[in-house]
Amino acid sequence: MSMMKTQAAKAPAKAPAKAPAKAMSTLPAKSMSKLPAKAAPKAPAKAPAKKAKAPVRKKSSQEAMLARVEAVRLVQREEGHFDCFGRAGSGYCDQGECAYHAECLSVSRMLHSM
Repeated sequence: MSMMKTQAAKAPAKAPAKAPAKAMSTLPAKSMSKLPAKAAPKAPAKAPAKKAKAPVRKKSSQEAMLARVEAVRLVQREEGHFDCFGRAGSGYCDQGECAYHAECLSVSRMLHSM
């Protein structure tokens, strides 16, 4: 038994067999040049630069009311009705079924008192 151990210890370790050179040359040249590289961490995408906003000017109550009047008149025209919102100068409006009737009368009083 001791003889087997000594022979095993003296025997040179066999190196793994290398592939023949012909096998390496059969690969296309392009595949050799495009070996996968280490994946580099991607830089986070930069957000586009924010544009400087103009200072917001607060609308006066009169400007806000006039904008509302124009918006409602536009809706009335688009629906095929009279664009009479805020024009009841005498405080009377015969369009009683209008969705804006009550608001129209109050806006008319404010507009005609200016």
